Amino acid sequence: MFPIALVLGVSARRAGQTPGPINSTPNSLVEIRNKRRALLVVFRSGVVDAGNGESLIIDQVLKSDPTPSGRLRGVYGLMAKKLNSYIRKYRSLSAAQDLSEADYVISFNLVEYRRILNTTYPYGELFVIAKGTPETQTPPRVIWRGKKVLYAGDAIGDLIKELKLLRGES
Repeated sequence: MFPIALVLGVSARRAGQTPGPINSTPNSLVEIRNKRRALLVVFRSGVVDAGNGESLIIDQVLKSDPTPSGRLRGVYGLMAKKLNSYIRKYRSLSAAQDLSEADYVISFNLVEYRRILNTTYPYGELFVIAKGTPETQTPPRVIWRGKKVLYAGDAIGDLIKELKLLRGES
């Protein structure tokens, strides 16, 4: 998941070891440690990219409407409920209404609905996308992605656990 030499901070805390220096890695939330404004976007992609192409994901997120419609509202509500609980408890995150006021984007790509015991569960991929900055000329990029296709509640739960570890919240 992480290059071993660069992530001593978060992974060492998990193992109960003394954390070393934390540097920005390709799958690290270090870049958004002190950023508060997040925009949640839920979309359904017609194409699943098996090659981990970030540009396709970023294009779809930037073109999608932040207000969900249809069946996506239920998925959005499930994820927003967990994020709102985190916001109320720790106050280290706040919701952005649109892309222009967000520091980063939490996006969920709905892949499928699975029906288990007469209940429908949404499954997909979760990404955290850092916005590009014109001052440093950095483009938008995926800085964190879920381990695999997961149930929406579990995916956002994993992200919240990572944020808690990174920000030292218990």
